Formats: sequence, C-alpha cells, structure tokens
Amino acid sequence: MMLVSISDAAARLTALGDKVDRTTLSRYLKQHAATLPLSVAGRERLVDFEDLVAHRRENIRISTPTLDAVASPVADASALSQRKPSPRFAGSEIDATGRLRMAQARDAELDLAERLKQVTPVSEVDRAGRDAIALMRAAMERAVEGEADRLNLRYGWDARVARLALKEFARVGIDVFHREVMKELDAMRQRPEEAPGA
Repeated sequence: MMLVSISDAAARLTALGDKVDRTTLSRYLKQHAATLPLSVAGRERLVDFEDLVAHRRENIRISTPTLDAVASPVADASALSQRKPSPRFAGSEIDATGRLRMAQARDAELDLAERLKQVTPVSEVDRAGRDAIALMRAAMERAVEGEADRLNLRYGWDARVARLALKEFARVGIDVFHREVMKELDAMRQRPEEAPGA
C-alpha cells in the first residue's frame, strides 16, 4: 500500500503516461469512492496509488496504452505493470460495463456466424448423429451378408455360422458406438451454446 496525495498521484500517473490533472483525478476519485477510498492526513486526502493505477488500467473508459509501458519514477513501477487485474474491483460499474460489452460482442459474433452458416444448431447435430447411427447399422447388416459368403469361399467356413458371428460382432460394435455418440449428444445438449471459435 502506497498512500500519496491527490496532487502527487496525478503527477505520478502523468509520468506513467496517463495524463490527468489534480482536478480531474479528484472528480474521478469522488466518482469511484466505493472502490477507491480516500484517507485523510491533516489537510491532505490520500489515495492508495497501486489501487488507483490498477483501477484506471481496468477502466474501459480510459484509454491508457502506455500506462504499463512507460517507466515510472516510482521505485516499484515494474511491479505495478506486472500486476494482474485486481479482484477488488470485480463488482464495480466498470466490470459490469465490460461484461456487458463482451456479451454484446459475443452475440454479434454469433449472429454473424449464423448468417454465414458457420454454426449448426444442436438439434441438427443431434438429428444427424441419430441418422448416422441408423445408416451405419443398415450398412453393417448389408455388409454381413456378402462377407459371410466370402468367408465361406475363402476359408470354407459355414456361411450360416459366419453370418451369425458377424451379425453379433456388428451389433456389439454399433451398440458401443451408439452409446458413445448418444452420451456426446446429451452432453452437447446440456452445455450452453458457445460462440464460434470459443
């Protein structure tokens, strides 16, 4: 915790590349008093400079691309630039506005992907999976007949016994495949719809 006066905080922020004067910073602190409390020492009002930098870095209304890049006269400026977003401001208006904009962007991406036919509704995937299982079952049953006759000719196996064995083999394999596909389809149906590329 590094408590500094508002004037000193404005000078330090300006040195970091976030150009702000004392009056503007005072209004900013008043507006965000819930997340940036001030301390009083005599006539001076003090603010935690590290929290102030983190708060302004997370504020989507402030464009400060150089805040992390510019060297600071503060001894631990490199530590400030390495800090991750503070969970302290997680319930603030800034965070809510950021989440709203991200949700709007995600909805716009999904709308665009739907118009470009880049997404497939879960119901269509579900129907296609069920159809694929039925088609595979029918194809295996047709293949068993011809394969039983080939085994009879090639190895001298009784075609009737080979047909029964192949049908059982196909049934077990398709049942395992069916179970796995249905499990995946059920899981897909229960997951919330995701934006493309997410």
